[in-house]
Amino acid sequence: MNPTRFIIATTLYLFGPKREGDLKKILGIPWGNLSTHLRRLEEAGYIRRRHVLTVRGPRVLVSLTERGVDAYSELSATLRKLLKDVEKTG
Repeated sequence: MNPTRFIIATTLYLFGPKREGDLKKILGIPWGNLSTHLRRLEEAGYIRRRHVLTVRGPRVLVSLTERGVDAYSELSATLRKLLKDVEKTG
């Protein structure tokens, strides 16, 4: 998984659904880049975007799908194992 997409998935996994604007602020990336990353995650079935009405107008809420949670959990476990292996050899 791309590092930026991994950070998006981590944010959604740890903190739950977020508005696109909040993700943009957290990541500090331009709208175009965020849109591309979200589109790729959505195409892979890892996230879901839905339009919601708020007091401040319509917003897009992004959340992990069950498939996204599973993929994130697998990747996290692999990274933890890799880090343990590196610590043992280092």
